[in-house]
Amino acid sequence: MAKLAFDTGGTFTDFALLDDAGDLHLHKVLSTPLNPADAVVQGVSELLERYESSVDRETLQILGATTVVTNSVLERRGAQTALVTTEGFQDILRIRNEGRYDLYDLKIQYPEPLVSRAETYGAPERITAEGVVMKALDEEAIRDLGRTLNETGIKSVAVSLLHAYKYPDHERRVRDLLSETAPDVYVTISSDVCPEVREFDRTSTTVANAYTRPLMEKHVDELAHAFCERGIERDMLWMTSSGGLVPSPRAAKLPVRLIESGPAAGAVAAAEFGRIAGETSVLSFDMGGTTAKLCLIPNGEPTIASELEVAHYHRFRKGSGFPLKIQSIHMIEIGAGGGSIAAKNPLGLLNVGPRSAGALPGPAAYGRGGTEPTVTDADIVLGYMGTGNFVGGSFKVSKDAAIAAIDKLAAELGVTRERCAWGIHDLVNEAMAKAAAMHATDLGVDPRALPMVAFGGAGPVHAYGIARKLGINRIICPTGAGVTSALGLMIAPVAVDVSASRPMRLDAWDSATVKPILDDLAAQGRDVVAAAGVASQSIEYRYTVDMRHVGQGHEISVTLPALDLPQAEFLAEVERRFYAHYIELFGRKVENSSIEIITWRMRASGTKSEAQRPVTEVVGPKALKGHRTIYFDSLGASVETPIYDHYALAVDAPIAGPAIIEQRESSIVMGPEGTAHVDAKGNLIIDIEE
Repeated sequence: MAKLAFDTGGTFTDFALLDDAGDLHLHKVLSTPLNPADAVVQGVSELLERYESSVDRETLQILGATTVVTNSVLERRGAQTALVTTEGFQDILRIRNEGRYDLYDLKIQYPEPLVSRAETYGAPERITAEGVVMKALDEEAIRDLGRTLNETGIKSVAVSLLHAYKYPDHERRVRDLLSETAPDVYVTISSDVCPEVREFDRTSTTVANAYTRPLMEKHVDELAHAFCERGIERDMLWMTSSGGLVPSPRAAKLPVRLIESGPAAGAVAAAEFGRIAGETSVLSFDMGGTTAKLCLIPNGEPTIASELEVAHYHRFRKGSGFPLKIQSIHMIEIGAGGGSIAAKNPLGLLNVGPRSAGALPGPAAYGRGGTEPTVTDADIVLGYMGTGNFVGGSFKVSKDAAIAAIDKLAAELGVTRERCAWGIHDLVNEAMAKAAAMHATDLGVDPRALPMVAFGGAGPVHAYGIARKLGINRIICPTGAGVTSALGLMIAPVAVDVSASRPMRLDAWDSATVKPILDDLAAQGRDVVAAAGVASQSIEYRYTVDMRHVGQGHEISVTLPALDLPQAEFLAEVERRFYAHYIELFGRKVENSSIEIITWRMRASGTKSEAQRPVTEVVGPKALKGHRTIYFDSLGASVETPIYDHYALAVDAPIAGPAIIEQRESSIVMGPEGTAHVDAKGNLIIDIEE
């Protein structure tokens, strides 16, 4: 069965097609920010036209990752949204959780909530934490609210009532009443989106889902219609932030779970490419046109976090954004991509980012109206990226335009062209190296011990410099590095994560209560995965719990042992795993303190697919494409450097640095301290001398 995957990025939309003969073909087009579906349809149409004879459209499976959800939140382009919460709690989005990301900032600020105070309504109702109805739901008031929503032009509404994570009856009734009186308004309830404790986090997640849902519904419908016109009728599958694929109906209903879909696909691919290169733990480095993402992958699997934060008021300052209670691959992101703009700051020093030229107007070299110097322009001036092979030669760029942009900034800084371009390149590398070191340190890992898997359009260009700063001595660049996230979609399993907060002390374990919780989670997961075409007998279930000592404010994740163990043995193993993980994280054990489970989690999944290598030319003498003058700071000069075709390199043939190894979708930079070879799987392996 043929598969076609697309990953919509800030600058390019990447594609991978696995045809019915088992051959893999890669493609790339410029993204269309005003309507992301246009670039998707363009790329899909071009691939299908090119490989028409080897693709059966009736059985073709489309897989997608998108920035629609992320961008609608960051750029505040979502639908006009209202919030309904328990009467008296209408200020929850502004009071937040009373935490402060900067204790001593007397003028501390947060992003303006996605819902205005005027469009936040209180529902006359109240259920206690024990499930006692203190105040019955006033249904007529909710009907009146529905009529008000119609009059004010609200497109979507989030409903988040007190304690609804455990007692959702009032929320569900509010949803039904609003659907009756305001049928054109999308209604999102927190017990569907995030049935977990912590009122502000749950409400924030529900609001983000409601805010983005109309756009995602429109995006999914538009693509489904366009594909249907082209003879593709199978339901699409979409990547979630936790690295699993879900059917279109779930993606459209719960778009907040797709907010990091592209980076998640990249992490899935990095884990697989690391494995086939013989490495168990790697550092994933994904750099595109707008941002760079770093992800530690221990023991072959990305770490999954149970919360995420977006739209920071202070970029990358934890606590200054919108918290989202969703399962997501744990990674860090910095505003450094090929489109990041370089400029002179008020102190007369060089700054790079966080402003980005994106796809429109793009770097100056793109010739689409951009005039400010970017990282891509600097890389072109230094010779790291060739203008004749940019996106395989299908996209024309101008070195003269890049030089003009860099020269203007160099004059402002009073330095030469080369020093300015190198300063931009090196400053970005330094920022990413520091971020990677912090990420690894937070997880208790020495980054020097980890090989780096580098991908994305700009990742292989900067990986060598970052690796040297971190003391990493091995870099793995997979084939198709410029479209690796699209390849990750090909590899990823159909999978869904579901959860339920039901606090329970371990010393008060009640099997009669636990079994229905786990059975319900399994049923939810099974329905979603089966809807994507996975046979029931092939579905795997993995259970984890969020645990803490009674009275603590935060939890740690513990994987449950086999559920069929005798109860005493089961509980002893859960306790052992909790203490082992607690000591690993905090270096101590708290004695004489009871343990409790707060949230139960379950991941239902199908099986992963194997990574494929793109169709390439026959290896041979064509591997050496020529030479180019390239600047290397460690040599202090520009030198004539050999340019190789990655796909034409013979297995295990050594390449001495300095060298540039070009793929159709990216270029790999190797300095004079490195040596490289292609392994049997097609990965380019760079070893760096200490």
